[in-house]
Amino acid sequence: MSIDVEKWVKKVSSRLDLEVVDEARNRIAAAWNFKQVETPPLIINCPPPEPWPSFKYYETYYDMDKMLLSQLASVYSHALLQDDGMPCVRANYGVGIVPSGFGCEIVVQPFSDQMPWVKEPVLKKDPPDLGELKDPWSRQSLMTRVIETEEYFVKKLDGTGVRVYLCDTQGPLDIAYLLRGPKLLSDFHRHPDFAMELLKRVAEVYVEFSIVQKKIVGEPLNQGFHGTPNVWMDKGGVRLCEDVAVMMNPAQYRKFCIPVNEFSVRLFDGGMGHFCCSEASDGKQVLEPILSSGAFKAFFFGSPAKFYGLKETVELFQRKHVCLIWTEGPQEGEKPGSWVDKVSKSLENKTGVVFSISVESFNVAREILKEWKRAFR
Repeated sequence: MSIDVEKWVKKVSSRLDLEVVDEARNRIAAAWNFKQVETPPLIINCPPPEPWPSFKYYETYYDMDKMLLSQLASVYSHALLQDDGMPCVRANYGVGIVPSGFGCEIVVQPFSDQMPWVKEPVLKKDPPDLGELKDPWSRQSLMTRVIETEEYFVKKLDGTGVRVYLCDTQGPLDIAYLLRGPKLLSDFHRHPDFAMELLKRVAEVYVEFSIVQKKIVGEPLNQGFHGTPNVWMDKGGVRLCEDVAVMMNPAQYRKFCIPVNEFSVRLFDGGMGHFCCSEASDGKQVLEPILSSGAFKAFFFGSPAKFYGLKETVELFQRKHVCLIWTEGPQEGEKPGSWVDKVSKSLENKTGVVFSISVESFNVAREILKEWKRAFR
């Protein structure tokens, strides 16, 4: 069955108030740069309040129109809410995009709603050998498909105000882990020269691929949109994932990651960092070197509520002059007003923090936004 993409694109653009978007962008930029703000930026990700085309992920993987429409649902919600969410979409092919360029096989589960994954590492030899890597620029891969998809999206969204942001480029450490697997952690001890060379090789491609994409989507090197977590990056034009870092000790992180991260973000005037928290590791042992490295202008956690208190985390980030993107909204059973009051009491200084949360329904999002305006205006 064919999909009338233009119909849904027009539906979004007809409700998108670009003046409201510009105001939100300026508010995020002020918080990002620790300038005074009357109201901390609030982004609420939620499903739209009316029927929208729905597809399992595997369908979107093979169909650009379905990939675009599935992401426009969230953009439409932001347009109706008039919160601080940035209207943007991406070529959404998962974490294995750059690894596929280096030769990794990507697995997409048929009839599944799960994101694709790397089947197995390509660097299998011991001692390790970088010669096992393919040349990302000499072959067809997910990197090629990303470029094609971004060009298609830019054309489809021309004049709407909806922007295309960079695909999931991950970061040198996380890409290296997908290429080498858990052996990378022992390589830091057994083959440190190899580990450093691998990270450098990956970082070079990370930078090159980011430049190519920025030219396609038409944004400056030192700034950009990012839909996860739906912000305007006013200083620092790339996102860099550090999920593997939570398994490292501070000395390892300083030796291997800080130099390669500094190289990766230098051309982009810094970047926005990220790692996920879990029962296995909350990442606190590497947070200080991350925030002190100078590579990151902003940082966000995945699922921080169990491991980090908002008040003390905001204060830490403000001392380090790194913008905190807080991604945890009301917990189960917590009323919108109670959550907003808790947040407002945690903020002695309202700048240097952006809230980007997800909720289950549009009605809940609208109630939170109402309470937010009550508490901060």
